[in-house]
Amino acid sequence: MTDNSRSWPSGIHEDQIVQCEVTGHRGRFGVDVSIVKPQPGVAAFIDFVLLTDERRHLTPDEFPPIGSLIDAVTLDVHPNGELRLCARPSSVARQRIRDSWGDVQSGMDP
Repeated sequence: MTDNSRSWPSGIHEDQIVQCEVTGHRGRFGVDVSIVKPQPGVAAFIDFVLLTDERRHLTPDEFPPIGSLIDAVTLDVHPNGELRLCARPSSVARQRIRDSWGDVQSGMDP
């Protein structure tokens, strides 16, 4: 469950699709990224278990290369202020569907 009392970075909210650039690998734990769109320059982290839909987890050698652009969904802001993202293709696709339904309900074309 998300604690919405935590402060989200300006222009960023929960369950939002963002495009980010991989800026580093945090050992075997995942990748550091910088959001490119919609709010450039916001730092975030993607845990290795949230990089793929595969049953097996990626190893550091399989992490997206530094400099690569990936889409992700915002999940949470941890107590230390770190923004956490999910880059599983299924999660990004599911959020795109949710976003398009919101557009339909509001009368906008998806």
